[in-house]
Amino acid sequence: MELTTVKELFSDREKYLDKEVQVGGWIRSIRDSKAFGFIVLNDGTCFDTLQIVYHDTMENFAEVSKLNVGAAIIVNPGGDAGGKAAL
Repeated sequence: MELTTVKELFSDREKYLDKEVQVGGWIRSIRDSKAFGFIVLNDGTCFDTLQIVYHDTMENFAEVSKLNVGAAIIVNPGGDAGGKAAL
């Protein structure tokens, strides 16, 4: 799957509505709880950011929760992780 930029997502929202996309960028902020967490992602293509929600059903939930601000990640929905989003 090809990476989609944040700029593309915000400039043509209708095209990506209800579609799975793969995004990559740097973590601007990250916070988690016992069952889920949030990552604010920026890829440098515009000033807008994406909010990524991740759940404790992911195999790598604990690992993702330990990521730091500034870490580079690729968010891959479904497929590679048995239907669960993979970071």
